[in-house]
Amino acid sequence: MNLEPNIHVIAAALADRSRARMVFALMDGRAYTAKELAYTAEITPQTASAHLKILEREGLIAPLKSGRNKYLRLASPEVAQLIESLSLLSSAEHVRRAKPRGATPAMLEARSCYDHIAGRLGVVLLERYCALGYLERSGDELSVTASGADFFTDLGIDVAGLRSLRRPLARYCLDWTERRHHLAGSLGAAVMTQFLKAGWLARERSGRALLVTPEGENALAEHFGLDLSDADSPEALTA
Repeated sequence: MNLEPNIHVIAAALADRSRARMVFALMDGRAYTAKELAYTAEITPQTASAHLKILEREGLIAPLKSGRNKYLRLASPEVAQLIESLSLLSSAEHVRRAKPRGATPAMLEARSCYDHIAGRLGVVLLERYCALGYLERSGDELSVTASGADFFTDLGIDVAGLRSLRRPLARYCLDWTERRHHLAGSLGAAVMTQFLKAGWLARERSGRALLVTPEGENALAEHFGLDLSDADSPEALTA
Protein backbone atom coordinates (compact mmCIF):
# COMPACT_ATOMS: atom_id res chain seq x y z
CA MET A 1 0.00 0.00 0.00
CA ASN A 2 1.44 3.37 -1.02
CA LEU A 3 0.81 6.25 1.34
CA GLU A 4 0.84 9.49 -0.60
CA PRO A 5 -0.31 12.95 0.44
CA ASN A 6 -3.31 14.12 -1.53
CA ILE A 7 -1.64 17.27 -2.78
CA HIS A 8 -3.76 17.16 -5.91
CA VAL A 9 -6.80 17.94 -3.75
CA ILE A 10 -5.18 21.11 -2.41
CA ALA A 11 -3.91 21.99 -5.87
CA ALA A 12 -7.41 21.60 -7.32
CA ALA A 13 -8.86 23.83 -4.60
CA LEU A 14 -6.42 26.62 -5.50
CA ALA A 15 -6.52 26.08 -9.25
CA ASP A 16 -9.55 28.29 -9.80
CA ARG A 17 -8.61 31.94 -10.27
CA SER A 18 -11.48 33.28 -8.17
CA ARG A 19 -10.61 30.99 -5.26
CA ALA A 20 -6.96 31.95 -5.57
CA ARG A 21 -7.88 35.64 -5.44
CA MET A 22 -9.92 35.17 -2.28
CA VAL A 23 -7.19 33.16 -0.56
CA PHE A 24 -4.60 35.75 -1.54
CA ALA A 25 -6.80 38.50 -0.06
CA LEU A 26 -6.77 36.63 3.25
CA MET A 27 -2.98 36.79 3.32
CA ASP A 28 -3.23 40.08 5.21
CA GLY A 29 -4.10 38.02 8.28
CA ARG A 30 -7.56 39.49 8.70
CA ALA A 31 -10.97 37.82 8.52
CA TYR A 32 -13.55 38.85 5.92
CA THR A 33 -17.17 38.11 5.15
CA ALA A 34 -18.11 36.08 2.09
CA LYS A 35 -19.55 39.23 0.52
CA GLU A 36 -16.26 41.12 0.97
CA LEU A 37 -14.31 38.25 -0.57
CA ALA A 38 -16.77 38.08 -3.45
CA TYR A 39 -16.12 41.76 -4.14
CA THR A 40 -12.35 41.14 -4.07
CA ALA A 41 -12.67 38.29 -6.57
CA GLU A 42 -15.14 40.25 -8.72
CA ILE A 43 -17.77 37.51 -8.60
CA THR A 44 -21.32 37.27 -7.27
CA PRO A 45 -21.90 36.38 -3.60
CA GLN A 46 -23.63 33.18 -4.72
CA THR A 47 -20.61 32.09 -6.76
CA ALA A 48 -18.26 33.08 -3.95
CA SER A 49 -20.24 30.98 -1.48
CA ALA A 50 -19.71 27.85 -3.58
CA HIS A 51 -15.99 28.55 -3.93
CA LEU A 52 -15.58 29.24 -0.22
CA LYS A 53 -17.22 25.94 0.68
CA ILE A 54 -14.54 24.15 -1.34
CA LEU A 55 -11.74 26.10 0.35
CA GLU A 56 -13.21 25.42 3.78
CA ARG A 57 -13.76 21.74 3.02
CA GLU A 58 -10.12 21.31 2.06
CA GLY A 59 -8.92 23.01 5.23
CA LEU A 60 -7.50 26.13 3.57
CA ILE A 61 -9.81 28.60 5.29
CA ALA A 62 -11.70 28.52 8.57
CA PRO A 63 -14.87 30.25 9.79
CA LEU A 64 -14.89 32.80 12.58
CA LYS A 65 -18.24 33.76 14.07
CA SER A 66 -18.93 37.08 15.75
CA GLY A 67 -22.51 37.41 16.87
CA ARG A 68 -24.70 36.75 13.86
CA ASN A 69 -21.89 37.43 11.44
CA LYS A 70 -19.63 34.80 9.91
CA TYR A 71 -16.14 35.71 8.82
CA LEU A 72 -13.52 33.66 7.03
CA ARG A 73 -9.76 33.59 7.49
CA LEU A 74 -6.83 31.39 6.54
CA ALA A 75 -6.89 28.16 8.51
CA SER A 76 -3.32 28.34 9.80
CA PRO A 77 0.15 29.87 9.38
CA GLU A 78 1.06 26.74 7.41
CA VAL A 79 -1.56 27.64 4.79
CA ALA A 80 -0.11 31.14 4.57
CA GLN A 81 3.35 29.64 4.10
CA LEU A 82 2.00 27.47 1.29
CA ILE A 83 0.47 30.46 -0.49
CA GLU A 84 3.67 32.48 -0.15
CA SER A 85 5.69 29.54 -1.50
CA LEU A 86 3.39 29.16 -4.49
CA SER A 87 3.70 32.88 -5.14
CA LEU A 88 7.43 32.37 -5.61
CA LEU A 89 6.70 30.31 -8.71
CA SER A 90 5.64 33.55 -10.35
CA SER A 91 8.79 34.71 -12.11
CA ALA A 92 10.73 37.74 -10.92
CA GLU A 93 10.15 39.34 -14.33
CA HIS A 94 6.39 38.91 -13.86
CA VAL A 95 6.59 40.63 -10.48
CA ARG A 96 8.66 43.51 -11.87
CA ARG A 97 6.80 44.17 -15.12
CA ALA A 98 3.29 42.78 -14.83
CA LYS A 99 2.70 43.91 -11.23
CA PRO A 100 0.45 41.15 -9.82
CA ARG A 101 -3.12 42.01 -9.03
CA GLY A 102 -3.26 44.20 -5.95
CA ALA A 103 0.53 44.61 -5.76
CA THR A 104 0.61 48.38 -5.30
CA PRO A 105 3.91 50.17 -4.69
CA ALA A 106 3.02 50.37 -0.98
CA MET A 107 2.40 46.63 -0.85
CA LEU A 108 5.73 45.89 -2.50
CA GLU A 109 7.49 48.09 0.05
CA ALA A 110 5.82 46.71 3.18
CA ARG A 111 2.95 44.30 3.64
CA SER A 112 1.64 41.59 5.90
CA CYS A 113 2.49 38.01 5.02
CA TYR A 114 -0.40 36.57 6.99
CA ASP A 115 0.85 37.65 10.45
CA HIS A 116 4.39 38.90 9.88
CA ILE A 117 6.09 41.73 7.99
CA ALA A 118 7.04 41.14 4.36
CA GLY A 119 8.09 43.21 1.38
CA ARG A 120 11.22 45.31 1.25
CA LEU A 121 10.79 46.45 4.86
CA GLY A 122 10.53 42.87 6.10
CA VAL A 123 13.69 41.87 4.26
CA VAL A 124 15.62 44.89 5.52
CA LEU A 125 14.50 44.28 9.10
CA LEU A 126 15.77 40.69 9.03
CA GLU A 127 19.13 41.92 7.75
CA ARG A 128 19.30 44.41 10.61
CA TYR A 129 18.33 41.81 13.23
CA CYS A 130 21.25 39.68 12.09
CA ALA A 131 23.70 42.58 11.70
CA LEU A 132 22.94 43.77 15.23
CA GLY A 133 23.42 40.27 16.64
CA TYR A 134 19.80 39.72 17.67
CA LEU A 135 19.35 36.76 15.33
CA GLU A 136 21.95 34.24 14.25
CA ARG A 137 22.05 32.34 10.98
CA SER A 138 23.26 28.75 10.85
CA GLY A 139 22.64 27.18 7.46
CA ASP A 140 18.89 27.03 7.00
CA GLU A 141 18.27 27.67 10.69
CA LEU A 142 17.57 31.00 12.35
CA SER A 143 17.94 31.40 16.12
CA VAL A 144 17.44 34.17 18.66
CA THR A 145 20.60 35.15 20.55
CA ALA A 146 20.73 36.09 24.24
CA SER A 147 21.06 39.77 23.35
CA GLY A 148 18.22 39.35 20.88
CA ALA A 149 15.96 37.87 23.55
CA ASP A 150 16.71 40.87 25.77
CA PHE A 151 16.10 43.30 22.93
CA PHE A 152 12.77 41.87 21.83
CA THR A 153 11.68 41.56 25.47
CA ASP A 154 12.44 45.26 25.95
CA LEU A 155 10.21 45.96 22.95
CA GLY A 156 7.35 44.34 24.88
CA ILE A 157 7.50 40.86 23.32
CA ASP A 158 7.24 37.83 25.62
CA VAL A 159 10.09 35.84 24.08
CA ALA A 160 10.06 33.27 26.90
CA GLY A 161 6.37 32.66 26.30
CA LEU A 162 6.90 32.32 22.54
CA ARG A 163 9.53 29.62 23.15
CA SER A 164 6.87 27.45 24.80
CA LEU A 165 4.64 27.43 21.71
CA ARG A 166 4.64 24.60 19.20
CA ARG A 167 5.19 27.08 16.41
CA PRO A 168 8.88 27.74 15.58
CA LEU A 169 10.21 30.84 17.31
CA ALA A 170 12.08 32.24 14.31
CA ARG A 171 12.25 30.94 10.78
CA TYR A 172 12.94 32.17 7.29
CA CYS A 173 10.14 33.01 4.88
CA LEU A 174 11.22 33.63 1.30
CA ASP A 175 9.67 36.88 0.13
CA TRP A 176 7.91 36.41 -3.21
CA THR A 177 8.60 39.94 -4.48
CA GLU A 178 12.07 40.53 -3.02
CA ARG A 179 13.33 36.96 -3.56
CA ARG A 180 15.08 37.22 -0.21
CA HIS A 181 14.07 36.14 3.27
CA HIS A 182 12.05 37.96 5.87
CA LEU A 183 11.33 36.86 9.45
CA ALA A 184 8.44 34.49 10.15
CA GLY A 185 7.59 32.18 13.05
CA SER A 186 6.03 33.21 16.36
CA LEU A 187 8.61 35.98 16.79
CA GLY A 188 7.87 37.43 13.36
CA ALA A 189 4.17 37.47 14.22
CA ALA A 190 4.83 39.08 17.61
CA VAL A 191 7.01 41.77 16.01
CA MET A 192 4.27 42.80 13.58
CA THR A 193 1.67 42.80 16.35
CA GLN A 194 3.90 44.94 18.54
CA PHE A 195 4.75 47.38 15.75
CA LEU A 196 1.03 47.85 15.02
CA LYS A 197 0.21 48.18 18.72
CA ALA A 198 2.94 50.78 19.21
CA GLY A 199 1.67 52.74 16.21
CA TRP A 200 4.89 52.28 14.26
CA LEU A 201 2.98 50.62 11.45
CA ALA A 202 -0.55 51.17 10.20
CA ARG A 203 -2.68 48.99 7.97
CA GLU A 204 -4.37 50.30 4.89
CA ARG A 205 -8.14 50.15 5.17
CA SER A 206 -8.14 47.15 2.87
CA GLY A 207 -5.39 45.04 1.41
CA ARG A 208 -2.06 43.84 2.75
CA ALA A 209 -0.01 47.03 2.62
CA LEU A 210 1.59 48.28 5.84
CA LEU A 211 2.53 51.95 6.16
CA VAL A 212 5.29 53.27 8.40
CA THR A 213 3.97 56.12 10.55
CA PRO A 214 6.08 59.13 11.58
CA GLU A 215 6.47 57.49 15.00
CA GLY A 216 7.56 54.30 13.29
CA GLU A 217 10.07 56.15 11.16
CA ASN A 218 11.68 57.53 14.31
CA ALA A 219 11.56 54.15 16.05
CA LEU A 220 13.16 52.32 13.12
CA ALA A 221 15.96 54.88 13.10
CA GLU A 222 16.45 54.64 16.87
CA HIS A 223 16.28 50.86 17.29
CA PHE A 224 17.64 49.62 13.97
CA GLY A 225 19.55 52.50 12.45
CA LEU A 226 17.22 52.60 9.45
CA ASP A 227 17.01 55.95 7.70
CA LEU A 228 13.98 55.72 5.46
CA SER A 229 14.83 59.05 3.88
CA ASP A 230 17.57 57.18 2.05
CA ALA A 231 15.21 54.44 0.81
CA ASP A 232 14.67 53.94 -2.91
CA SER A 233 11.08 55.02 -2.58
CA PRO A 234 10.54 56.31 0.98
CA GLU A 235 7.09 57.65 0.22
CA ALA A 236 5.86 54.05 -0.12
CA LEU A 237 7.06 53.22 3.39
CA THR A 238 5.62 56.22 5.19
CA ALA A 239 2.06 57.01 6.13
